[in-house]
Amino acid sequence: MDILARMKGDTLSVREQAFDDMMSLITRDQHQASLSGSAGAFANFFAHHPDQADRIKMALIELLDSSNNLFVAEQNAASENYTEEDSEHYAQLIDAVSSLDDERAIPALLGAITTGGMAQRGLLKYGDKALSPVMEQLKNPNGLVRATALGLSVKLLERRNDPTSHERAKDLIRLSLTDSDSVVRSNAVRALGCLSERKEFVPILEKIAKTDPQKLAGKARDGVDGNEFYPVRYDARQVLRDIQANKSCSP
Repeated sequence: MDILARMKGDTLSVREQAFDDMMSLITRDQHQASLSGSAGAFANFFAHHPDQADRIKMALIELLDSSNNLFVAEQNAASENYTEEDSEHYAQLIDAVSSLDDERAIPALLGAITTGGMAQRGLLKYGDKALSPVMEQLKNPNGLVRATALGLSVKLLERRNDPTSHERAKDLIRLSLTDSDSVVRSNAVRALGCLSERKEFVPILEKIAKTDPQKLAGKARDGVDGNEFYPVRYDARQVLRDIQANKSCSP
């Protein structure tokens, strides 16, 4: 109860120490150095302490939810003020919540989807239960969130392995090709390159390869745009080369 109370503490340092104490408690009898990536430690602990399971799960989920607002850079520019140790704590927290077998973790994991693979893998394991919440993020004003949600949505739909879901995934990709953010468009182009029907999209890709407006400093490695760099055009040309060479996509 003391640990749970401190996980709701007023300062980050108090919450981090409480989290560390909780993980030490859970892994104390696991005979392993770290909890990282292991759902087994939770399952074993909760099996031996079923009366504590719900409170601990919700405490971890709530801690991640509050931490998302501190550490996700796009949400809070002040996140630059946090140390490397703070960031490591956040990563361990994401891993811990991803290891829970509790669909109540879905919203908190959604808040961390732009941080990397741990949150995304955590969401993917919930399958259809995560699909609607993930697809809702396609409306998020943050382009990076939309781009990440697109990739997850396509994976979740393709896992259904039915024609209707496959067509829905294609429609999401097609719509994202015209997104206002170049990060979303690039992700859509790369996702398109993994479709079995990608040859159908060659005319669209050829247009994107010549007209996408996003320009960044530097130049493309293929030299097509001279001394300028149009990232989405470059991605489209890469997919076109893969199609021509019948080369598998790079998800």
